[in-house]
Amino acid sequence: MLSEKKMRIAYLSIGGHIHTERWLSYFVAAGHDVHLITVNPAPIEGVTVHDLRTGIPWKPLHYGAGILRLRRILRGIKPDLLHVHFLQGYGYWSIFSGVHPRVVTVWGDDVYKAPHLSRLRHWLSRRALADADAITGDSNDILRHVEALGGGRAKLHLILWGVDFKRFHPVDGAAFRRRWSIPPDAPVVLSTRSFSRDYYNIDVIVDAVPHLRERYPNVCVVFAAYDGEGEELRRRAAALGVDDAVRFVGRIDHAQLPEAIGAADVFITVPSLDATAVSLLEAMACGRAIVASDLPSNREWIAHGESGFIVPPRDVRALAARTLDLLGDKALRLRFGARCMETAREKAGYAENMARVESLYQELVRAHRRGD
Repeated sequence: MLSEKKMRIAYLSIGGHIHTERWLSYFVAAGHDVHLITVNPAPIEGVTVHDLRTGIPWKPLHYGAGILRLRRILRGIKPDLLHVHFLQGYGYWSIFSGVHPRVVTVWGDDVYKAPHLSRLRHWLSRRALADADAITGDSNDILRHVEALGGGRAKLHLILWGVDFKRFHPVDGAAFRRRWSIPPDAPVVLSTRSFSRDYYNIDVIVDAVPHLRERYPNVCVVFAAYDGEGEELRRRAAALGVDDAVRFVGRIDHAQLPEAIGAADVFITVPSLDATAVSLLEAMACGRAIVASDLPSNREWIAHGESGFIVPPRDVRALAARTLDLLGDKALRLRFGARCMETAREKAGYAENMARVESLYQELVRAHRRGD
C-alpha cells in the first residue's frame, strides 16, 4: 500500500473512451499509481491496463468468470481505493469485488434508463449503489435519480467531468471551415453527440435542416459524432434533399475540437435524457450560442432567453425556429455566448473538479484505515 498522499487507485471503467482517459490522466499527473481494469483495453499514458475479457460468449458464464478474474486482478493490485465508472455492467461486477473504499460514478443512461429495463437490472443497480462508499454524478438531477434508486444522500457528490480552459476558449474556426469546404460567410450549426444512441435525437436535427435552408440557403450543419457511423442519418439527409448542406465529419480528436466549435455560430444538443453533457460545457467555454433540450440537467446550465434557448427534445419546428433566431441575430449570439462562457468558467473547471475527487479519495482512504 502506498502513502496517504500518493495512492494506488484501481478504476473499473470503459477503455478507449475520452471520459475515462481524461479522468485517469489527472491522477497519473498527480503522481498516483493508476490501474485500469476493463473489457475494452486501450493504452493510456502512465496507466497500467488490465484486460478483464474472458473470451466466453455466453453472458451468464461470462459475468461469472469476469467476477473471478476481477477479484484476482484486484488481489494483485492491492489498491487503496476502487473507483467504478458506469453503474451498469461494471457497477454490477463491483458488487462482488470485495474492495473498499469504493466510489461509483454514474454517467447518464446507466441511471436514467437501464435500471428500469428489468427487475434484475433494477436490483443490481440498487445493490451497487448501496454498497458504494461514495457516489458521484455530474448534475443535481442525476443525483436525485441516484437517491431514488437507493444511493444514500450522504454519499452523493456533485462532480463534473470538467473543461480544460487552456484548450477550450473562443478560437478562430477558419481552418476547420476550409478543411470541410464551408464558405467563410456560411452560417454553421454544430452537433457533437453520438450517432449510436437514439435518445440524442440527431434525426431531429437532420429534419430541421430544410427549415434552416428556407431562410439561409447556404447554411451548413456539421455532425461530429464520437461514435456510430450515421449511415441512416446520411440517407435521411439525402431523402430530404439536404445532403449538400450537411457535413458528417466523424470523430474529431479532442485536441482539435475547439477549432470545430469555433467554426460554429450555433451549437445544438437536444437529447431526450442526459445528465450534464461535457460537450455542452465545452461549447459554453468556447462562447457559443446554444440550443438545448428541455431537461433538468440542461436547465442547470442554460437559462432560456438569457444564456441560450431551451426547446422540447423532439420538436423539429421549435428547434429550427430557435436556431434561426440565433442565426439572424449576431448580437444575441454574442450575448448568450458570453454568459455561457462566464458560467462555465465559474463552475466547470476540469482541474478544480478533479482536485475535489482527489480530496474525496483521501478522505475515504483515511476513514477506511481508521476502520470508520
